[in-house]
Amino acid sequence: MAGNNNKDKRDVVCSNPSCQKKWVQGQPMFKSCSQCGQAKYCSKECQRAHWKQHKRACKKKAQQNQQQQNQSQQSIKSPQLNQQQKEPQQNVLSPKLNQGKKQQNPSSSPQLKQGKNKQSPQLHQKTRSPSPSKSTTEKEVKSDSNDQKKLTAEIAALKKERQQYLLDKKEAAFFLEQTKKTVAQQSEKMESFTERLRLTLNKVEKIHETLESVKAIC
Repeated sequence: MAGNNNKDKRDVVCSNPSCQKKWVQGQPMFKSCSQCGQAKYCSKECQRAHWKQHKRACKKKAQQNQQQQNQSQQSIKSPQLNQQQKEPQQNVLSPKLNQGKKQQNPSSSPQLKQGKNKQSPQLHQKTRSPSPSKSTTEKEVKSDSNDQKKLTAEIAALKKERQQYLLDKKEAAFFLEQTKKTVAQQSEKMESFTERLRLTLNKVEKIHETLESVKAIC
């Protein structure tokens, strides 16, 4: 069987009559047509070139393949349908048997039920659920503890904010004092500078007067 398969592979030829290229071992296998699965091509170009000639045969083969698939599906479904048809007949017989079993002891069930119902109130009274007061108190205690924790956390956060505010206030006051000092120093420097300018102007005026007097003598 393996030898026959190898021979079939060696005999593969491109379905395009203008190409007719043979498949060589070691190369990738030719791709078959996706619809019919019969025609094989070495490339997409050969498939496009041969499509006009191959179109009719491809459609016929595709229809045949579809019919075969439908027939096979129907043959698979038919035994399942037969089983489903048999099952209702068995279900029709089963209620009759159940009714026969129920009619055998009709008298025993009410008495037993009455006896059970008589005993049930006492048992219910004895085994009543505990009062919900304990659970409610525990829940209240837990909620109170959670509220206290939240309050303590909020108070701590407020204290931190207040401390930060006070620090910022101190820093702002220190910065204002420093700016006042620097402004005062700058004003003193400006006053001393203006005084020097006034003195130099007076000296220049005196020098100018002496020059004029010298010119007049000359």
